[in-house]
Amino acid sequence: MNKIWLVAKETYRREVKTWSYLLMILAPFLLVFFSFVIGMVSAGGSDDNYIGVVTSNSVLKQAIKKSEDFDNYSTEAKAKKAYKDEDIDGYVLIEQKNNQLAATYYSDEKMDSDLKSELLTSLNTVQQQLNLSKAKLTTKQSQSLATRVQFKQKVKHVDKKSFDNDPVKQISFWVLLIILYMLVITYTQVTAQDIATEKGTKIMEVIFSSMPGGDYFTGKILGIFGEIITQVLIYVVGFVAVYCAAPYIDGFSDLFGQYKPMIDQAIGNLASWGLVFTIIGLVLFIIFAAFCGALVAKSENANKAVGPLSTLMLIGFLFTVNMQSGGDTIFAKVLSYIPFLSSFVMPARVIMGNATNLEAAISALIALAATVASFIWIRKIYPNLILQTDDVGPWQNFKRSLRG
Repeated sequence: MNKIWLVAKETYRREVKTWSYLLMILAPFLLVFFSFVIGMVSAGGSDDNYIGVVTSNSVLKQAIKKSEDFDNYSTEAKAKKAYKDEDIDGYVLIEQKNNQLAATYYSDEKMDSDLKSELLTSLNTVQQQLNLSKAKLTTKQSQSLATRVQFKQKVKHVDKKSFDNDPVKQISFWVLLIILYMLVITYTQVTAQDIATEKGTKIMEVIFSSMPGGDYFTGKILGIFGEIITQVLIYVVGFVAVYCAAPYIDGFSDLFGQYKPMIDQAIGNLASWGLVFTIIGLVLFIIFAAFCGALVAKSENANKAVGPLSTLMLIGFLFTVNMQSGGDTIFAKVLSYIPFLSSFVMPARVIMGNATNLEAAISALIALAATVASFIWIRKIYPNLILQTDDVGPWQNFKRSLRG
């Protein structure tokens, strides 16, 4: 057992010390950091200009005071001077004639549509008050004008499986799919390349003379899986740090508070069946990536050998993406129970509300059984595969390993 852990430790240490692994870990953090810096620079470099408003209406003045986009000016002359000095982007002159408001905007460019909508909302509110005042309606008549339509729904069946209208489910769906895709495509290639490179050194005969080949294979798988755990833990720690710090960061606290319930729900979706199938799927793909790497005699052929796994992964990825529009078809139900593909399809079906926990449990048990059986089988033939150094092709090497 000590030798297994020694192989796992050496495999892990050798990979995590490489620049490629370090860059792979840092890439998401660097992307977020530079995006944040660019956003801050852009925000700092932009002018905090506003729209000036000239009005004598007290109600409008109070509404403008509460706005972050408009400033009150007592006279048009002062607004013109502020515009000339580029303190504001333009100004609005609001006049009241015969109980009717008239607003005129002065600037070199059109007013932003959002600002225009905000201003018109305030203007329409005040105009409505002027209309009611001019009509000299009683309190009861004013209340009658404010009467709204009553709308009730009596639904016999509430569809809890709505996916298109649930942004949390959509976020969970895409995050899970992208994480699984990136981890699988990265570590299948890393594993196959590592195994093929070791086989090419022809040092395996010496190693197998001091320890069983099956134990060596176990150590390699544990070491590679340790790399994955390290990467995922670093990302989890980074996410938790941002999650905890976000409420105290100026400019992000309000946004975070608004979307926190959605974030919490998405985390719950990912941490349930999504996590289970991601782990099982990764282990299964890594085991067969090691098998593919052991089939070739030259390290440069490792990427070709892992081609079938890449094809399986691509099928699972594309089919799962198509489920958004295609729905829960019979093919989706069948593929969600097939190892390799089930790691993509079944968690997506659960998130979309198309599969029950019992169905997910059955699929997970099938995938787990396939993973254990594959590990035992490949562990048994691994020494024979590694020792076949003749360049006779993957298929011939595989047949020789079966003959022992």
